[in-house]
Order: sequence, then C-alpha cells, then structure tokens
Amino acid sequence: MRGHITKRGNKYSFVIDIGRDPVTKKRKQKRVSGFTSEKKAHAAMIDMIAELNKGGYVEPTNKRLGEYLEEWLKHKKKRVAHSTYLHYDGYVNNHIIPALGDTKIQDLKPMQIQLFYDGLLETGKLSERSIHHIHRIISNALNLGVRMGEVQRNIATAVDPVKVTKKELQYWDIKEVNAFLKHAEKHQYYIAYYIAIFTGMRQGEILGLKWDAIDLENKNIQVHRAQKRSDKGYELKDLKNNSSYRSISMSDSLVKELKRYKAEQSEFKMRMRKDYDDQDYVVTSGLGTPVLPSNLSRAFHAIIKKADIKDIRFHDLRHTHASLLFKQNVHPKIVQERLGHKNIQITLDTYSHMLGNMQEAAAAKFDEMFTENKNKSSNE
Repeated sequence: MRGHITKRGNKYSFVIDIGRDPVTKKRKQKRVSGFTSEKKAHAAMIDMIAELNKGGYVEPTNKRLGEYLEEWLKHKKKRVAHSTYLHYDGYVNNHIIPALGDTKIQDLKPMQIQLFYDGLLETGKLSERSIHHIHRIISNALNLGVRMGEVQRNIATAVDPVKVTKKELQYWDIKEVNAFLKHAEKHQYYIAYYIAIFTGMRQGEILGLKWDAIDLENKNIQVHRAQKRSDKGYELKDLKNNSSYRSISMSDSLVKELKRYKAEQSEFKMRMRKDYDDQDYVVTSGLGTPVLPSNLSRAFHAIIKKADIKDIRFHDLRHTHASLLFKQNVHPKIVQERLGHKNIQITLDTYSHMLGNMQEAAAAKFDEMFTENKNKSSNE
C-alpha cells in the first residue's frame, strides 16, 4: 500500500491508495489534509498505512445520524419482536432524530448526546427509564456500525447514562387475591385471571394457550407459544427464548377450575354451532376467536374497581404469584422455573425483598435443630 505527500499553500496533506470499490471497481484513494509540516504529514501517513494493513482502520461514514438510524431500524425489524420494533421506532423518530438526526455520525460528540439526555431529564417529558432506553438504542446502533466497519467508535460509551430508580413491585396479598376472584367469578375472562394467579404465566402466554397444551390428568401446562403483536395485529408465535419454554405443574384447585370451565365452554360451542370459530383456545371471545390484550386488561381493571382493592397491572399477577410462593418458603429455583426466567439471578434480583421470610424461617429451623440436639443430650 503506497501514498504520497502534497503541499497546498502552507499546509501539507497525504493521499493513500486504498484499493478498488467492490461494486464500481474504481480506484479508491484516501486524502487527509491540514498538517503544518511535511514531517507530521509523513508520520500520520505511515500510521494510517499500518492501520490499513492490519485491517484496523475504519473509513468514517458520511451519513447523518437520522439516516443511519433509519437503516438500523430496518435491520432490527427483521430480528426483534414487532412490539420491540415499535418501541425502538417510537424513540428514534419521536425523540432521537428530531434532536440529533441532522448531525453527521463522524461529527457527533459525546457532549452532544450528554446534553440531549440532560435536556430530556430537565423537561420531564420522559421518565428516567425512557431516557435509559434511548441511550441503549443509540449505543446499540453505533455498536453495530463499529462491528460492520462503518463507524470508528461508539462515542455513547463515553456518555454518563441516566440512572434509573428501581420501581417498587406491585402485587396483591392473599386477601386481595380472594376479593378479586370473588368479584371476577362470573366474568367471561375469569379463567384467564385464575391461570395468571395460579401459574405466573405472562399475558401473551395465557392468551395464546390452547387446550392441547394442558394435561388435566397429569396436572401440567406446557408453555410453548404466545400471542404477540405483529404488523398484521396479533398472531400466535414462538416464545422469546429457550427458558420461556417450560412445564408448569398445576394445583388441584386450578385443575378443578379448568375442568369446570372446559365443560361450560363445550356446552357453549354446541349452542353456537357454526357461529363458533373453534380454534382450540382456552381464553376466547364469544365467537371462539382469540382475545385482545386491551379487552382483557380493560375488564381486569373494571373488576378491581368493583372489588375496591389496590389497582395493579395484569402483568403484576406474575409478581403476585411469586410473592405467594415465597410466603410458603418455596425455593427461588422453583419460582424461576415456573415464571420462565432466563436464570435464577433474574429471579433473585427481582424478588430479593420478598426473601426475608425465607431467611427468618431458615434461622428458626437452624435454631430448632440445635435445641432438639441439646434436649436429646440432656435426656441421655
């Protein structure tokens, strides 16, 4: 690889041959200007040639951040869940591009991004968590560019991201659970709420649950699909990761409720006959079709209001299930498996504050062992 130095006015520059364009086959050159002496220009040229030979040099892209992020969104659309893509698209087009989109990536400075975050924080238009999501999007997009050889470095790593205050988990105690179930008993979606409380399954997993995944004799549910948002609305899809695929053991009360509900559903199908679109779903609309999450949540909050108990999200029934298990001193590993967490650390980090009663029980058991041993020795 060769290069030469030229002088224009009082400044020096160098030009390096960097091969041919893979598409046009035309010769490509790299020019760097602005050196105050021939010696400095020569030293910089030698360094760049060395980097090019090692494959470590990255030609800075001339793209603006907005154009680059639009391409990144197209890349992500094929690789993430549709709901996640919409999440990214909203932050990119509503916040990042209006603020930083016109800036060329090679001109973007860490301080620009820092001031952008600080401005969002000061206005109070977005939560700390949302600003943190924006930081992750920018960093992820620039990381991809670094890996693809289009961006020299990820400047977002130099920025001080917003610290997110951990939210206190919301969940019900056993009295609130019983009050809710009492008011929900005659509701069309009662079985969905019952399954959520007694298994800790996610909303999409419950709405995508079919009878072929339920073994009433062996008392278990095979979780292997979920209702997910797509560009066509909602569809039945595979689960996000391997840990989400799981078998959940059912209590006798849940088995009893499912048997009762299945019998009622069968009678209803017979009455509706051809008007019923039987797709084997457990939770259905009046016509047998899948239920939308918005309809399930709307009914959920209406029942909460009637029961006059703490208003929580449907997702918080997962936390309710976990808290009730921990109160019974169930091991965190079992809770992890039932909830489908990727690893036990997620379970421990999420529910560490609920493990206090387990610590107390462990201490009491330990003390009990020594007391029994002491009494036994005294008797002997």
